[in-house]
Amino acid sequence: MKWRKRSMALFAALVLVLTGQAYATIMLKLDLQELTSRADKIFRGTVIFVNEGTMEAGGDELPVVTYRLAVNEMFKGEATAVKGDEAVVEIRMVGSLVHEKVDENGNLKFSPFREVPVLKQGGEYVLFTTPESSIGLSVTVGLGQGAFRVFPVDGTDDQFMAVNEFNNAGLGLNGDGPVEYDKLGAQIRALLGQ
Repeated sequence: MKWRKRSMALFAALVLVLTGQAYATIMLKLDLQELTSRADKIFRGTVIFVNEGTMEAGGDELPVVTYRLAVNEMFKGEATAVKGDEAVVEIRMVGSLVHEKVDENGNLKFSPFREVPVLKQGGEYVLFTTPESSIGLSVTVGLGQGAFRVFPVDGTDDQFMAVNEFNNAGLGLNGDGPVEYDKLGAQIRALLGQ
């Protein structure tokens, strides 16, 4: 009987320790039609500015990353600023550029915002973004589902592919994996009735 009580106590302690270390995000799996309908803005742009900082919200400091993108193609919504022929979208997302940090005691700490996409300076993306919140924050729809990295095919300058952080799984684009940018753009325009 004592052995059983000790085993149960040990098991309960182990479960508490292990679950205290686990972080999980439950995310709704979205297809391209849902991404398109939920987005406030959909555009292809190149990241021209990245700034990591904080902002005060609810009496506490939140980590925030500000991205400024030069718009190459606007599918839905309006650019933040337009100067001549240049359109720019600025997005402030809660999160950090580094998802793992070592604290002063040498312990590895993970960001609670690991699922928020990190955009690279000079990188080209198709983003599906939410409307700004009352404090000016936005995020990509479906987190990594609504952030597509655009890259050239074999170093060409006229043929591009696009892939999101989930390898385009479940989007309804004829299977998983990178898709031709022209095909993705045509699908978005069709869903928007353009």
